[in-house]
Amino acid sequence: MPENISEHIPEKRIGGCTLGGAIAVTSFITDAVTVVHAPKGCAHQVFSMLHALVEEASLPLLLPLISSDMSDREVIFGGEEALSLALDKAAAKNPALIITVSSCVTETIGDDSEKVCRAHPAAEKILSLPTAGFLGGRAEDGENTALLALSNLAETRPPVPKTAAVIGEKNLETEVEENYTEVVRLLSRLGISVTLRFCRNIQAAEIEKLGEASFFIIRDERVFPAGAAIAKRFGRPYVAEFPRGLSGCVTFLRDAGRCARISDEEIERAVQDEEAYQKQMLEPFEEMRGCPVFLGAQLMEGTFDAAREAMERLGIRESPDGTPLQLPFYLPVGVSGMMKMLYLWRRRIRG
Repeated sequence: MPENISEHIPEKRIGGCTLGGAIAVTSFITDAVTVVHAPKGCAHQVFSMLHALVEEASLPLLLPLISSDMSDREVIFGGEEALSLALDKAAAKNPALIITVSSCVTETIGDDSEKVCRAHPAAEKILSLPTAGFLGGRAEDGENTALLALSNLAETRPPVPKTAAVIGEKNLETEVEENYTEVVRLLSRLGISVTLRFCRNIQAAEIEKLGEASFFIIRDERVFPAGAAIAKRFGRPYVAEFPRGLSGCVTFLRDAGRCARISDEEIERAVQDEEAYQKQMLEPFEEMRGCPVFLGAQLMEGTFDAAREAMERLGIRESPDGTPLQLPFYLPVGVSGMMKMLYLWRRRIRG
């Protein structure tokens, strides 16, 4: 594992600002309310982006968000009173948890959001997050901040054997459920169950389960800082990422098996079963063997490697004059991600 965690985080600012990244985590705690302490325009922009992504992903979710709706007056004279009123509205809904997130403007003018939260009558159920994204703050910064803060709500417990908690799924990704299903499929080969998706459509009380997982599965490098820190706090091992492509499934099985302290013999049986399964799943695409193709531009690190591995397995040739093929925006997760890509390729090659 690299010593410098920052080397794992891409510099591209994809997915919005720090504030939006935090809300993409907190709003998926179903019995919590997120209070956004921000100017009206900033809050509206983040709300619109999140609602658009939720709609695009066909998620049956009404984001539980309340804004302090700061106007010019609050920006000039301070917005702490507006935050207190927004907390009143949130508390009136009687949620299990109230999470406040702050914008660049509120921290620039010196609003002490944490002090307002501590003084509120519902302070015991309020968690205040500093999510101003000064100097180019990225969405993943907000996600890491939210995950770390929420993890503090869980206490360390004796680990339950053969259990895992997933940390930092991409809640607004179209294939989020497909990717999770693929992870569960692989874990089932080892008799491992997922006890918590942190944080994906869970209730606040379920966060306690974080402390009893025998190991953690971090979604990807985007939330690696939070995932590694959480694993260190609870003293548990972790798998650093979801499986990348076909060979990534084998690596994932071995990593998860060792984290769960499963015998080498049992792990290798699971690997053999997985390799046989992959061979069977690739058979319908044998008709593409020998076809010349040309891969498009790289959109995500590792996508080319996963695609070329599938091409090698199927005997597909890469050629500048071949049929142009589109690579997926997100890195294909496991066999299901590769199958989705190969179906599109076959349709393209057939014309």
